[in-house]
Amino acid sequence: MKICCIGAGYVGGPTMAMIACKCPDIEVVVVDISVSRINAWNSDCLPIFEPGLNEVIRSRRGRNLFFSSDVEAHVADAQIIFVSVNTPTKTRGLGAGKAANLTYWESAARMIANVSTSDKIVVEKSTVPVKTAEAIEKILTHNSRGLRFDIVSNPEFLAEDTAVQDLAAPD
Repeated sequence: MKICCIGAGYVGGPTMAMIACKCPDIEVVVVDISVSRINAWNSDCLPIFEPGLNEVIRSRRGRNLFFSSDVEAHVADAQIIFVSVNTPTKTRGLGAGKAANLTYWESAARMIANVSTSDKIVVEKSTVPVKTAEAIEKILTHNSRGLRFDIVSNPEFLAEDTAVQDLAAPD
Protein backbone atom coordinates (compact mmCIF):
# COMPACT_ATOMS: atom_id res chain seq x y z
CA MET A 1 0.00 0.00 0.00
CA LYS A 2 1.29 3.43 -0.92
CA ILE A 3 -0.07 6.83 0.10
CA CYS A 4 1.00 9.99 -1.68
CA CYS A 5 0.26 13.50 -0.44
CA ILE A 6 0.37 16.39 -2.89
CA GLY A 7 1.49 19.40 -0.87
CA ALA A 8 4.37 19.53 1.62
CA GLY A 9 3.08 22.42 3.68
CA TYR A 10 1.83 22.87 7.21
CA VAL A 11 -0.96 20.31 6.77
CA GLY A 12 0.55 17.75 4.38
CA GLY A 13 3.92 17.28 6.07
CA PRO A 14 2.78 16.69 9.66
CA THR A 15 -0.29 14.68 8.65
CA MET A 16 1.71 12.27 6.53
CA ALA A 17 4.45 12.03 9.16
CA MET A 18 1.88 10.88 11.71
CA ILE A 19 0.29 8.42 9.27
CA ALA A 20 3.76 6.97 8.63
CA CYS A 21 4.37 6.79 12.39
CA LYS A 22 1.05 5.06 13.12
CA CYS A 23 1.16 2.77 10.04
CA PRO A 24 4.78 1.59 9.64
CA ASP A 25 3.86 -0.98 6.97
CA ILE A 26 2.46 1.67 4.61
CA GLU A 27 4.78 3.67 2.36
CA VAL A 28 4.00 7.39 2.61
CA VAL A 29 5.42 9.90 0.13
CA VAL A 30 4.92 13.65 0.40
CA VAL A 31 5.38 15.43 -2.93
CA ASP A 32 5.59 19.08 -3.85
CA ILE A 33 6.60 21.11 -6.90
CA SER A 34 8.83 23.24 -4.65
CA VAL A 35 12.25 21.57 -4.68
CA SER A 36 13.47 23.85 -1.88
CA ARG A 37 10.56 22.82 0.36
CA ILE A 38 11.24 19.12 -0.32
CA ASN A 39 14.95 19.66 0.38
CA ALA A 40 14.02 21.24 3.72
CA TRP A 41 11.86 18.24 4.66
CA ASN A 42 14.78 15.97 3.77
CA SER A 43 17.18 17.99 5.96
CA ASP A 44 17.59 18.49 9.69
CA CYS A 45 16.07 21.98 9.30
CA LEU A 46 12.37 21.33 8.66
CA PRO A 47 10.39 24.05 6.85
CA ILE A 48 7.93 24.35 9.75
CA PHE A 49 8.24 24.14 13.51
CA GLU A 50 5.81 22.01 15.41
CA PRO A 51 6.51 20.51 18.85
CA GLY A 52 7.39 16.82 18.46
CA LEU A 53 7.51 16.89 14.66
CA ASN A 54 11.32 16.60 14.38
CA GLU A 55 11.25 13.39 16.38
CA VAL A 56 8.44 11.88 14.31
CA ILE A 57 10.18 12.79 11.04
CA ARG A 58 13.54 11.43 12.21
CA SER A 59 11.96 8.15 13.30
CA ARG A 60 10.20 7.50 9.95
CA ARG A 61 12.10 9.36 7.19
CA GLY A 62 13.88 6.92 4.91
CA ARG A 63 11.95 4.00 6.38
CA ASN A 64 8.34 4.44 5.28
CA LEU A 65 8.21 8.25 4.99
CA PHE A 66 9.73 9.98 1.98
CA PHE A 67 9.72 13.50 0.53
CA SER A 68 10.07 14.03 -3.22
CA SER A 69 9.60 16.59 -5.98
CA ASP A 70 8.84 13.81 -8.49
CA VAL A 71 5.13 14.48 -8.17
CA GLU A 72 3.76 12.61 -11.17
CA ALA A 73 5.67 9.36 -10.59
CA HIS A 74 4.56 9.04 -6.96
CA VAL A 75 0.96 10.00 -7.74
CA ALA A 76 0.87 7.33 -10.46
CA ASP A 77 2.20 4.67 -8.05
CA ALA A 78 -0.06 5.45 -5.07
CA GLN A 79 -3.37 3.81 -4.25
CA ILE A 80 -4.44 6.67 -1.97
CA ILE A 81 -3.72 10.32 -2.78
CA PHE A 82 -4.19 13.12 -0.27
CA VAL A 83 -4.46 16.59 -1.77
CA SER A 84 -3.25 19.25 0.62
CA VAL A 85 -2.68 22.26 -1.58
CA ASN A 86 -3.18 25.95 -0.92
CA THR A 87 -6.73 27.26 -1.33
CA PRO A 88 -6.32 31.02 -0.89
CA THR A 89 -9.21 33.45 -0.97
CA LYS A 90 -10.08 34.63 -4.48
CA THR A 91 -8.73 38.10 -5.20
CA ARG A 92 -10.85 38.84 -8.28
CA GLY A 93 -13.94 37.71 -10.13
CA LEU A 94 -17.09 36.21 -8.67
CA GLY A 95 -16.59 35.66 -4.93
CA ALA A 96 -13.49 37.88 -4.65
CA GLY A 97 -12.52 38.37 -1.03
CA LYS A 98 -14.85 35.60 0.16
CA ALA A 99 -14.66 32.41 -1.89
CA ALA A 100 -11.80 29.91 -2.07
CA ASN A 101 -9.59 29.90 -5.14
CA LEU A 102 -9.55 26.25 -6.23
CA THR A 103 -7.02 26.68 -9.05
CA TYR A 104 -4.35 24.55 -7.34
CA TRP A 105 -6.88 21.86 -6.44
CA GLU A 106 -8.24 21.71 -9.99
CA SER A 107 -4.71 21.50 -11.37
CA ALA A 108 -3.91 18.66 -8.97
CA ALA A 109 -7.07 16.80 -10.02
CA ARG A 110 -6.20 17.09 -13.71
CA MET A 111 -2.67 15.85 -13.06
CA ILE A 112 -3.98 12.89 -10.99
CA ALA A 113 -6.31 11.90 -13.83
CA ASN A 114 -3.61 12.31 -16.47
CA VAL A 115 -0.91 10.22 -14.77
CA SER A 116 -3.07 7.52 -13.17
CA THR A 117 -3.05 4.03 -14.63
CA SER A 118 -5.14 2.43 -11.88
CA ASP A 119 -8.14 3.28 -9.70
CA LYS A 120 -7.43 5.69 -6.82
CA ILE A 121 -8.88 7.00 -3.60
CA VAL A 122 -8.48 10.78 -3.56
CA VAL A 123 -8.70 12.51 -0.18
CA GLU A 124 -9.55 16.21 0.10
CA LYS A 125 -7.32 17.46 2.88
CA SER A 126 -7.29 21.13 1.89
CA THR A 127 -9.87 23.50 3.29
CA VAL A 128 -12.42 23.61 0.48
CA PRO A 129 -16.05 24.68 0.11
CA VAL A 130 -18.94 22.24 0.42
CA LYS A 131 -19.58 20.25 -2.79
CA THR A 132 -15.97 20.59 -3.98
CA ALA A 133 -15.77 16.78 -4.07
CA GLU A 134 -18.50 16.72 -6.73
CA ALA A 135 -16.63 19.24 -8.90
CA ILE A 136 -13.34 17.39 -8.45
CA GLU A 137 -15.02 14.08 -9.30
CA LYS A 138 -16.22 15.60 -12.59
CA ILE A 139 -12.68 16.72 -13.45
CA LEU A 140 -11.25 13.30 -12.57
CA THR A 141 -13.95 11.35 -14.40
CA HIS A 142 -13.79 13.53 -17.51
CA ASN A 143 -10.02 13.03 -17.80
CA SER A 144 -9.76 9.49 -16.41
CA ARG A 145 -9.75 7.16 -19.42
CA GLY A 146 -12.21 4.85 -17.63
CA LEU A 147 -10.49 4.67 -14.23
CA ARG A 148 -12.43 4.92 -10.98
CA PHE A 149 -11.72 7.68 -8.48
CA ASP A 150 -13.38 7.61 -5.06
CA ILE A 151 -13.36 11.04 -3.41
CA VAL A 152 -13.18 11.32 0.38
CA SER A 153 -13.29 14.53 2.38
CA ASN A 154 -11.01 14.72 5.42
CA PRO A 155 -10.67 18.44 6.21
CA GLU A 156 -7.68 19.57 8.19
CA PHE A 157 -8.23 20.33 11.85
CA LEU A 158 -4.74 21.28 12.96
CA ALA A 159 -3.90 24.08 15.34
CA GLU A 160 -0.47 25.66 15.43
CA ASP A 161 1.78 24.25 18.17
CA THR A 162 -0.51 21.24 18.77
CA ALA A 163 -0.55 19.59 15.31
CA VAL A 164 1.40 16.48 16.30
CA GLN A 165 -0.63 16.08 19.48
CA ASP A 166 -3.89 16.64 17.55
CA LEU A 167 -2.92 14.07 14.91
CA ALA A 168 -1.82 11.54 17.53
CA ALA A 169 -5.16 11.75 19.34
CA PRO A 170 -7.88 13.13 17.06
CA ASP A 171 -11.37 13.35 18.49
